[in-house]
Amino acid sequence: MGVKKYVFLIALPLLTVAIVANAQNSRDPSQNSGTSATTVEPKHQRDAFTHHKVKPFKWKRQKVTHTAQYEYYRRVELAAKEHQRVLRKLHKPQYMDFLYYGHKRKPVKHPPGKLRYCKECGIRH
Repeated sequence: MGVKKYVFLIALPLLTVAIVANAQNSRDPSQNSGTSATTVEPKHQRDAFTHHKVKPFKWKRQKVTHTAQYEYYRRVELAAKEHQRVLRKLHKPQYMDFLYYGHKRKPVKHPPGKLRYCKECGIRH
């Protein structure tokens, strides 16, 4: 019976220390996940001196299009368009086929005895 008293005297202070530490942790609002300790934020901010809602500030981007840099890029784009147009024109058969040689339409090849002098290219055909 004497041993049980000593175990009880040693275990009682350890239990009280554990209970007190647990109670302090539950009271700390930063560690507590409950909603009772947290503050509720308002849905809309209001101006301090009026009852109107405060609108958020938005940055407006300026539409400056008449600078030297914009003009340069515009010229480059126009030059690229012109280059594409020239390439499309050169892809036509009158420029791709060597038989056209300066003609808009393909010249007619006549027999050797009936060749004619061509004013456009200076060749008899």
